[in-house]
Amino acid sequence: MPTVHRTDGGGGPVKVSSLLGPAGGVLGSRFLLVSYLPTLSCGFFLLVLAWAGAPGAGAPDFARAWDTIAQLGVGELLLLWLGLTLVAIVAHPFQLRLVRVLEGDWPAILARPRARAVRRQESRRQEVDRRTASLSPSPAEMNRAGAAWTELTTRFPPMELPAAPTALGNTLAAMEFYAGSTHHLDVVVTWPRLYPLIDGGAKESVDTYRDAMDAASRLAVTAALTAVAAAALLWQSGWWLLLVVAPAVLARLSYRAAVHSAAAYGAAIDAAIDTFRFALYDKLSLARPATPGAERELNALLCTHWRQRLPLPADLSYTHSSSAPETEP
Repeated sequence: MPTVHRTDGGGGPVKVSSLLGPAGGVLGSRFLLVSYLPTLSCGFFLLVLAWAGAPGAGAPDFARAWDTIAQLGVGELLLLWLGLTLVAIVAHPFQLRLVRVLEGDWPAILARPRARAVRRQESRRQEVDRRTASLSPSPAEMNRAGAAWTELTTRFPPMELPAAPTALGNTLAAMEFYAGSTHHLDVVVTWPRLYPLIDGGAKESVDTYRDAMDAASRLAVTAALTAVAAAALLWQSGWWLLLVVAPAVLARLSYRAAVHSAAAYGAAIDAAIDTFRFALYDKLSLARPATPGAERELNALLCTHWRQRLPLPADLSYTHSSSAPETEP
């Protein structure tokens, strides 16, 4: 998905993104939020531990770390900044792969853990599905069943589809199935064509939730790796090993935030499809369907064309609107 670029066009206070120099200008605020800040925060945490004397026997000396920071020269600070920036830039293109891993796209060597994770997610889906059954016609019971149904269709794909091994994977799978489904639009092939046509608050909402999901996912993985590295540094430091809990908890909270952001991202995409789908027909030079039934038939035809590369029917009529100005004789 295209990223949102924001620049400072005036003479006001300098924004944080301007500190990135060329990187900030090219990659924009998405890079700052998704890649740079997680790398900077976790990298600084590990550097402080190293400056405090880790790895080594005994408690880390944070006064020593503070003295080291205070004595850093401009050149050393520039090198540290450059190193962290380069790590963030190199890791940025792997963001999609990182999300795929959090969805449950694991290597074959992890087949057994993946199978256990799938069974656990399947158990959770069945539990939510049981709660969708209304045991009585009372308003409270109906509200409870309705809330469970909303959770089921937001956090899990339909029962006939296999569950993913992770909560993030199931939430995104639910979005891929349900978003646009009432119009017979396959969001996987429709969204790349529709996204450039949306604007205003709808685009801002979609971009905001997508960036929030990606940033939380990156922070979850970065914090988890930081916890492992910190455990290696503090292995001989006694009770100070408990400092590992901080990045571990941050990783867990960030993952939960990624799941919630993914649910909001799916809702934003579904709303954008509802609102802007007719602009897609206009862009494709196709007549707008007159009825919901005709729309569903056309959408099914288009999605098959996009998904399977099958040619459109030869008798499908186009509606071209001439934009050339008329000239007087």
